Amino acid sequence: MDTQNIRTHISNVILARLSDSRERRTEALGEFMGVTMPNVENRAAGQVASLVPEIPASVYRKWVDMFVDRLLETVPLNQLAELCTDTEENRATLSLVYVMFMESQRMEKQIAEDLSALGMEQSGQDDVGNTLADYLRAKLANLKGDLPAQ
Repeated sequence: MDTQNIRTHISNVILARLSDSRERRTEALGEFMGVTMPNVENRAAGQVASLVPEIPASVYRKWVDMFVDRLLETVPLNQLAELCTDTEENRATLSLVYVMFMESQRMEKQIAEDLSALGMEQSGQDDVGNTLADYLRAKLANLKGDLPAQ
C-alpha cells in the first residue's frame, strides 16, 4: 500500500467516525451539558444544544489531515499499511489514536485557535468558538465511548 492509499484510508476511517446526524449531535450536546451543568434541566439543555452551530467539515478535515501527517512522520509505512487492513479492530485502533492525538497539548491549542477563528468569522463573538470547543470535547468523549473494547 502506498503513502496516498494509506492517507486516504486513514482519513476515511476517521471522518466516518465523526459523521453524525443532527439529532445525534444535539443529543450528545444535551448529554454533555447535563453532565457539566447539572443545574440546567434536560429540556433546556436540549434546546440550547440545538442552537450550537455545526463545525464545518473543512475544520474536521484539517485536523484529520494533521493527524495523518503526524502518523506518516512517526510510524513506519509497513506498520501503517498493516493498520490499514480493513478490520473493526484496526478502525477502532485508528480512532483511539486519533482521540489521543486530539487530546495532545499541541492539538488542544490548535483546536482553540481554529474554533476561536471560526466563532469570530461566524458571529464576531468569541463565545461561539468557546461553545464549539465545548462541543468538540463532548464529541471526542462520545467517540471514546463508541469504540469497542480491546
